[in-house]
Order: sequence, then structure tokens, then C-alpha cells
Amino acid sequence: MGQQPKRVEMRDSRRIEEELKVLYNSIQEAIEVAGKDGTIQYVNPYFSRLTGISPYERIGKNIFELSPEGALARVLRTHEPIYAHRSTMEECDIEIIANAYPIVIEGNIEAALVVFQQLTETSRLGEEIEAAKQMIQALTTRVDQMASSSYTFDDVLGSHPDFAFIRNKARRSAETHSPIMIMGESGSGKELFAHAIHSGSTRSHKPFLKVDCANIPESLLEVELLGYEKKSQDRASERKLGKLECASGGTLFLDEIGLLNDYLQDKLLHILLEKKFQPVDGTQVIELDIRIITATNRDLRTMVENGQFSADLYHLLGGIEIQIPPLRMHKEDALTYAQSFIYKANRKLGKHVIGITTQAEQLLLDYHWPGNIRELRNVIEMAMDSVEGDMLNIKDFASLVEIVNKTEEIHYREPMALDELEKRMIRLALDRYGNSVEGKKRAAGVLNISLATLYNKLKTLEDNV
Repeated sequence: MGQQPKRVEMRDSRRIEEELKVLYNSIQEAIEVAGKDGTIQYVNPYFSRLTGISPYERIGKNIFELSPEGALARVLRTHEPIYAHRSTMEECDIEIIANAYPIVIEGNIEAALVVFQQLTETSRLGEEIEAAKQMIQALTTRVDQMASSSYTFDDVLGSHPDFAFIRNKARRSAETHSPIMIMGESGSGKELFAHAIHSGSTRSHKPFLKVDCANIPESLLEVELLGYEKKSQDRASERKLGKLECASGGTLFLDEIGLLNDYLQDKLLHILLEKKFQPVDGTQVIELDIRIITATNRDLRTMVENGQFSADLYHLLGGIEIQIPPLRMHKEDALTYAQSFIYKANRKLGKHVIGITTQAEQLLLDYHWPGNIRELRNVIEMAMDSVEGDMLNIKDFASLVEIVNKTEEIHYREPMALDELEKRMIRLALDRYGNSVEGKKRAAGVLNISLATLYNKLKTLEDNV
């Protein structure tokens, strides 16, 4: 839903690859491409004419071994473009001048490309390399678009009137340029809405990047946002691009914005007001051109009143507020989401499940879903792992039945201290999802707390044993 068939993606991919090949082969400059591990993947015909090195002698070797200080190797290390880099190719003893560029897909560097010529022909090199650079960037953008798997509003399911109202509000908001704050419980679909808003905006052809404020240590979060620049003794600089710069022209999604400390709140407020920033320890001023979408499961209004969150930042980020209802408020939509998850699991697991039995459907409708849509997805995925026929039945939801039974058992007992109830719920969640990192992430989602909070509570439990 909202995604093109794989064969269309493959056809588009092959077409783009052919366009790139024609482009590279026609440029009268030497071109060399290496993967992110340094393995040389391609050289164009002019490369061989200039250097006397055939593709068979070059492709498959590692640029870090052949030319560790060359432009191509430097780009792979720094992730930054390099212009007018002079060096000597020892293999053929010619002096060259080169421009090199990272090839970035979905925010990650996947390869790098160098374009070079002998130093004696530099007058022609500038104009042709700039033209080639523009064509390469255009094609790289198309590859990035094709590889993107962001959701659209077609993936935001649900027919309950209250939920449909919120979806329509988000769809209208996507067409504006205002910052958007998405509020709701953990697992209710905040990130799904953020993806859909970006896809429905005028920035949809630009990057969509996420920063998870809950799972990045405070000491690293500033670098994650701003990047850094480290000067070395030889005056060369090492740059790490931050998400604010990588998302240029597109959308930056700040998840769990309520966890930002006071320093970063003030820093972000200043950046958004000034529309420019500098990397950590850097001097270069970078203009800001992004849309900010934030999400939180906290009551930011109360936090503002209590002095726990910047009022100015809150009002700046909350230009448009979207409150997503928890799944228990639109339980009728649980079956629609369940069918979607079954369809996706069928494709992933090679199964042919067509639906859910009436008894199992009633179980899904009666359950209160504290972990919201994320918990529902996990339950369906677990059921799909064990199903043997073409219908999910009550025995495939054994883990959910166990949780329901234990919850009801607790409800009918004598009252107990809240801290004891909390301990039991934590143990119940970990019993279900396991003690691995992934298991704890799922448990935290079901308990409606951040992973960091769960670790803190587990530490408290250990100290009290």
C-alpha cells in the first residue's frame, strides 16, 4: 500500500544505471567509482586511455591500498566532497587534478566518485567537471528517490471518525510550511504520520531524516544534530555532517522532543530563529532550509508550566499540533491494521494467510492495546511465525491470551502498592519479549516508556534485590 511493485522498482533501477553508464562513458574526463569499503567498482573508458590501466586491472582492487591519500579515499573517509585535489598516480606516474563526491542514498554514504584529468588540461577541466557534477547529482537524487521507502497517507489506515479526522488534518497540514508537533502514546503511529506528512509535502523529493532523542546519549545528541569539524595539525579538517545539514531542503523528524535537555532546547531555539548554525568546533556558517516535525508522548504543556520545557521552543515547534488517539480509542481499526500486517508478513515469510478467525478477531477487539499499533504489529508477527494454516486462530495468539489472563488476574486481586504493580508489569513485558536489546525495546514500547527509562527502572529493581 503506497509502494510501487518490485518489478517497477527494478525497471527504474536498470534504466537509471544505464543512464549513468552512458553519462560516465561519454565524459572526456577520467572517472572512477569505489564502494564505501574502498573496493573499486567502475572506471570509464577515458580513465583507461589516460592512465593506460584497463578495467580488468583496476576493478576489484581497493583504493585505500592503491591511493590512500588520493581524493577518492579521502571522500570515503570524510564523507565530504573534495575539489581541485592535486596528486600523482604512482601506477602511471602522471600528475592529476581531481574532484571527488560522496554518493549518498537515504542519508547514508554508499560509494564515492572521482573525476580527474592531467594537470596540464585544467582550463577545460573546470567547466566540464561542473557540468558532470550537476548531471551526477541529478541522477543521484533520482536514485535516492527510488530507494526511499517512506510511507504515504495511503499507509495511514483507519475508518473510525475520530481517527479519520486526524488523518485529514495531517494531510492538510502537509501542504503548509509550518512546523508540526505530533503527540500521542508510544506505538500510536507518530512516525508513520511524520513520514506521510513529508511524502505529501512540497519537500517530498528531498531527504527525510529522523533523530531519536530518546535513544541517543545527551553527550552525542548535539553532534548528531549539528555535526562537527575537527582540525588536524596539517590544517586539514575532518567533518562529520549533522542531521540538520544532511536534511537540507527536506524534513527533519525529532522523535521524543520532550527529552531534550535545557542546553539543547536553547541551542535548537536559537538555530530555528536564526535559520543558520555552525558545526560543533567548526567555524563554517551553514544556512538552514528544513521543515521540522516533532513527536512526543509527554504532556509538553504541563512541562512548560512546570519549567521543564522551553515555552518559546514549544510555541515555535507547535505551529500545528496533531494529537493521535491511542488504538483503544479506535479499536475497530485494529482488524484493518492486522490485515495489513498479515499481508506484509506473507510477503516476508512466503506464507499465504488470508485472514483471522472470528474468535481471534474478538480477542483483538476486546484487548485494550497499551502498546497501541506497535504492539498489535508485534502480536501479528509472532502469530505469523507459528501459524500453520491459512487463517490465524486463537492458538496462534497464545502469548496475547496469556497477557490477557494475567492482567485479569491482577485486576481481581487485592489492591497493591503502585511500585509493586510496576515491577510486575515490567517482568511480564520482559517475559514476553525477552531480555535482548530488541526485546527490551519492544517491552519499553508496550509499557509506554522510553528505552532509557526502562533501563533505569531495571537498575532500580536490581539495586533493591
